[in-house]
Amino acid sequence: MIYTLLFLIVVLLIFVVVLYLQNSKIKRLHSRNMEQLQVIISSLYEKQLLLKNKVLIASEYNFNYAKDMKNLGDEVVELQKVFLEIINNKN
Repeated sequence: MIYTLLFLIVVLLIFVVVLYLQNSKIKRLHSRNMEQLQVIISSLYEKQLLLKNKVLIASEYNFNYAKDMKNLGDEVVELQKVFLEIINNKN
């Protein structure tokens, strides 16, 4: 009976040691994955800032381009009126 209990205790101790080693391995793997995740998050944050700046520049360019094209169109219409007046005055 004592040998059976002793055997059971030894088996349970081995089981506990195996579980402890597996837990340690899982913790190391988890820590490594968390570090990689932090690096990826930092990289994505930097890319997000870069893209945000690019979008801001593109929006400003589009706004200025539309405004300049409207002004240019207004000037073309004004020049057409002036040319028509000159042509009508010559006739």
